[in-house]
Amino acid sequence: MKKELKDLALRFVLGGTAVSACYIFLQLIPWKSFAGIFAAFPAVMAAAIIITGVFEGTKQAADVALGATAGMLGCTVCVISAMYFMDYLQNWGLALVLSLVTWVISSIIFIKIIHEFIDHATTENKQNLNS
Repeated sequence: MKKELKDLALRFVLGGTAVSACYIFLQLIPWKSFAGIFAAFPAVMAAAIIITGVFEGTKQAADVALGATAGMLGCTVCVISAMYFMDYLQNWGLALVLSLVTWVISSIIFIKIIHEFIDHATTENKQNLNS
């Protein structure tokens, strides 16, 4: 239980600090399009990989990184969907909900695609080594 609380506290501090720093950049930078880059800062990903690596090892941290990759690709789909939903529906709340649904669905699809790519690359490398 102590390990879980320590893990949670460290994630909170690391992630919260990064998110707060990004918010400050958002407020200070006058070009909001450029400032929006910081809204996508991978603070949670970095904290999750650090904590997982420290407590569970590299293999598990790599699995978290794979999921983060899929989630970030899904985030691209989410943001594009949000732009179109807001323009089409003229309702930012509904557009946000729908775009988050597209994020979850596309992230799951990206996980499957990444696993297939890794499996294919691993099989191909083994075949090349045996040749």
